[in-house]
Amino acid sequence: MKTDRFPYEASRWSPAQPDQAKRWSEELETQSPQNVRNRLAQTDAGPAGAVTIGTTEMTIGFAEDWLAWHDRRREASEGKPYRKHWLDWFLGAVTVTSLGIAFFTSVLYQRDDIRVVIGEALKVTRDKGGLVLAQDQDFTFINSGNRQALISEIYAELVLITVPQTGCDGRFAKSIVLNATQIVIKPGDILPVHAKVVQRYPWERDKDGLRFRQAKEELNDSYIVCLQLYVTTPDSSSARLVQPLYLVSPNDDLSKDFFDRNTPLRVIQRTHWGFG
Repeated sequence: MKTDRFPYEASRWSPAQPDQAKRWSEELETQSPQNVRNRLAQTDAGPAGAVTIGTTEMTIGFAEDWLAWHDRRREASEGKPYRKHWLDWFLGAVTVTSLGIAFFTSVLYQRDDIRVVIGEALKVTRDKGGLVLAQDQDFTFINSGNRQALISEIYAELVLITVPQTGCDGRFAKSIVLNATQIVIKPGDILPVHAKVVQRYPWERDKDGLRFRQAKEELNDSYIVCLQLYVTTPDSSSARLVQPLYLVSPNDDLSKDFFDRNTPLRVIQRTHWGFG
């Protein structure tokens, strides 16, 4: 069976109706594996239990099978770097490499230096109705290195603080899904990127953007807004950046930024000789 898509027909927890199983699989594909993993961590039910992923309710076992399949694909891909997604972008450069220039390329100084300016992006504020997030989001990527890089995924999470040491790996997180497509940044480029937050649970459309309406017992909860980026360079698998951005507190005086808005965040920075 081809592995280009999740073989949902073979899942023990797949529904009897193939069309419904296909819809479940398609909904999972709109989510990042980390979002699905976080959502599954929020339930203690067994595989036959139900869980809502995105806007669709499905069996926990089906979502776990999809996640396991996705993890196997990622592990297989990481074991074969020349079959990574970057190959589509750099195939031309790779095919023209020949033995005649092997010596020069072996001593070529290579520098990867990707940064991102956040500004006000992903800022979550409070009002009496809950938490508010602008739907339009803007980032600026800077490539100070001498090689292209691919930003393959941008998303964020609203992580509930349950204990003082809670960080971006907290179990209880609500997704902030962005519709940004894959972005190629050329050496020396400063690239503005505009993205929209996809309207998904728990975010509802509101006159001020998107709103997360909190229950009365949730009004005193605090959250951390966390950014996650995946960047791929010509000779590496995806490197992941996880960066806390804001503390959202019931008391506005206690809310704070975890970064300097005037300083670009470092996504990846490394130098080496040659392609190895």
